[in-house]
Amino acid sequence: MSEEKVNHRLILTRNLMDMMTDWGLTMEHIKSVLALDTPTRKMERFRSEEPFPNEPEVNTRIEHIVGIAEGLGAAYPQNPKMAKVWLQRPHRKFAKRAPLEVMVVDGMNGLIYVRAEIDCTFAYDATNG
Repeated sequence: MSEEKVNHRLILTRNLMDMMTDWGLTMEHIKSVLALDTPTRKMERFRSEEPFPNEPEVNTRIEHIVGIAEGLGAAYPQNPKMAKVWLQRPHRKFAKRAPLEVMVVDGMNGLIYVRAEIDCTFAYDATNG
């Protein structure tokens, strides 16, 4: 990977770590959502010195997390704090579970389910494409 791509990936990693922490995810949750084999005690290094692994499974999960973030931005453009509320509040669409719980517990399927609920373009593409 070129130095430019490594730098881009490191910036992406830092931003995602900050965003997921702001959403209320613990290091253990982030590890689960991204399907990382990294020991929990070493997760902090993704905040400063190391990019997420460049693996297909991790990349697909990152794509869904970014899609969820974009969907939240579109749903709550005037009040970004509502994005966190939406993620943490139980919903009937998720059997009275919070979207964050669905993402952590249900893995890839949970990410897809949450993204389909908040990102209308993803839901449309998934059903019509």
